[in-house]
Amino acid sequence: MSPRRRTIVDGPTKPIESGVFIDSFRVERVIATRAELYTVVEAQAPDGERVALTLLAPPLVKDRELRRRVVGMARLRASIEHPNMIEFRGAVESRNRVYLVSAPPAARTLADLLHEGPLSTEDALRLLGQVAGALETAAARGLTHRDLTPQAIVLQEDNDGPRPLLTDFGIAHPPAPGCDMLGDGTAYRSPEEVRGLAPEPESNVYSLACILVESLTGATPYPYDRPLLTLHAHIVEPPPQVSERRPDLPLALDEVVAKGLAKDPRKRSPSPAELMRAAADALGTEVAVPVIGAPPRERQRVRSAPARIGSPRAIRRTTAWIGVALLASAMSGFAIGGADWSADSQPPPPARSHVAQDQDQFQNAAYTQRVTRAVERLRERRVAARKRLRAAQAPAGQAAAAEALAHAYRGARRALPPPLTGQAELPKTLREAERAYRQLAAAARGRSPHEWRAARRQALRREAVLEHALRTGRLS
Repeated sequence: MSPRRRTIVDGPTKPIESGVFIDSFRVERVIATRAELYTVVEAQAPDGERVALTLLAPPLVKDRELRRRVVGMARLRASIEHPNMIEFRGAVESRNRVYLVSAPPAARTLADLLHEGPLSTEDALRLLGQVAGALETAAARGLTHRDLTPQAIVLQEDNDGPRPLLTDFGIAHPPAPGCDMLGDGTAYRSPEEVRGLAPEPESNVYSLACILVESLTGATPYPYDRPLLTLHAHIVEPPPQVSERRPDLPLALDEVVAKGLAKDPRKRSPSPAELMRAAADALGTEVAVPVIGAPPRERQRVRSAPARIGSPRAIRRTTAWIGVALLASAMSGFAIGGADWSADSQPPPPARSHVAQDQDQFQNAAYTQRVTRAVERLRERRVAARKRLRAAQAPAGQAAAAEALAHAYRGARRALPPPLTGQAELPKTLREAERAYRQLAAAARGRSPHEWRAARRQALRREAVLEHALRTGRLS
């Protein structure tokens, strides 16, 4: 006879400990606890997979408005995919319990790395550029990080070094007045959050600028021992001069930091991606910011009807053993583009049934997941091949580098799945870039300066089209 399962019930009489069951998940260990907010545990699913569960505290579960907000944000978060976001499955809710399901976090965070001292400019740009891409991708879908700190950025070891992953975007954090935000996140809170306002995308720019300062100098912008002094400094003190803290940093970076830490959100850098690109320009280098944009029509839908995103009934309607939301990847903006239903264009199609919409979402999710993998692989190969092309002096080296870029575009195109209806622009754009670099390689081998210059201009034009598409998510 199998042993009887124990199930956690809400309330203080049943502590969360190893061996107990939450529905069909067996708790392995408690990862973190934040009083009156949530408890994070690592658990084992029925099929043996390990997951992380974030269990909301009973007071939050009983608050209908907070519960509805958490479930709605969880559904939105589950609909967004990005290589620098931890895998997130959605929310499970019952009458007495609500918890979020995600992949278990890595053991190391950016905070752990920063405890060892400041980073090199290359490492700081590489890590925070990826974080900025994830933040901007989420913002394009209407989601703002509510707890952006180095502790919320886990590091997953890859062949190319640690890869930053944003966790659950602070979904379980209820709105709180500034003085109630005392804790590890105090050093990264924007002035508007300190005043008790809800975080906006501009707030994430401020928090990312705080993390950038700490990454480069080893200290947060306002390193006071008392949290209340830190909160006060966010509102009244001028931004620090990073070139004074670290003399090898250029003066131009002071201006970038000052703009990122502007007290008025309207005067900050327009986005996390622009903040990191400005920092890279000040340092005289480049930074990869993988932004995956939502189609314009979807961005308009998010802005016009935020309260309708992910009702509890919609969450329960989804399939799989955790009852999570459908994957409608943010990459769909890159793979599909967006239709313009403005007054000057044709009217939108008639409303379709929920079943048909769900089928489209599943189909788009499968397609865009494969597109994401192909594009990320292309990014890696492009960076290496473009460096070789810039460094090449002899025609033979230039031809080899141009051929490598052509092969990169060809490989990405072949890795794509068959395009869905209306999604043929990506293969076409990649094919045109491949052809341009093959012509550049031929011009290099022909040793004709005139043909080389003409082919190079054509290749740069194709690069500009592709770069615009990668940044904005449009392929038209």
